[in-house]
Amino acid sequence: MAKSEKLPALSWKGVILSIIVIAVFGFIAVKATFEYIYCKELQLAINKGTVVEAEIVYFKHNANGLHGSNYYIMYRYVDDDGIVYEGACGSGGGNYWEEEEARRELIGQKVEIYIGGLSKVGARPLCWAVCYGAEIDVSNEIILMSVFYSAILIYIVLVILYSLFFYDKLAKLHKKKTSKVLREK
Repeated sequence: MAKSEKLPALSWKGVILSIIVIAVFGFIAVKATFEYIYCKELQLAINKGTVVEAEIVYFKHNANGLHGSNYYIMYRYVDDDGIVYEGACGSGGGNYWEEEEARRELIGQKVEIYIGGLSKVGARPLCWAVCYGAEIDVSNEIILMSVFYSAILIYIVLVILYSLFFYDKLAKLHKKKTSKVLREK
């Protein structure tokens, strides 16, 4: 393929493609970074150990094809400062509609949760149900951050190498190095 037939990386199509790729990779990486920071703040709140009693207020139905019909037991607690802590304190399988009456009896029961004020990322309330477990797993966020930040760097390096190849800079650099080595011998 002749040089004039190749798509230069710095053409308007190449620039638009690069912006789209970096924007998508960047969005996923930044979202994973914020989730990682939130999880670390949540773990600090759990380590602080402020436990209160929240009330089970409703069930969140989640119908997905893989696991059938699931529900999440949702709690709510409002502290003295007016911060509303809300989250899931457990889940269960089964047919949501058949067991709806049995679950309604759970509404109003108390569940212990850890609280920790507002997060610095997104101003979400930091809370985690004690019965659900106190361990926070950040491995997915770390994997996403690593993969997508690395993908951005690799993409930029590949665009630079492609641009150097397209404009014949690599061939000139190779010729200079080989001629310098030959002269030294």
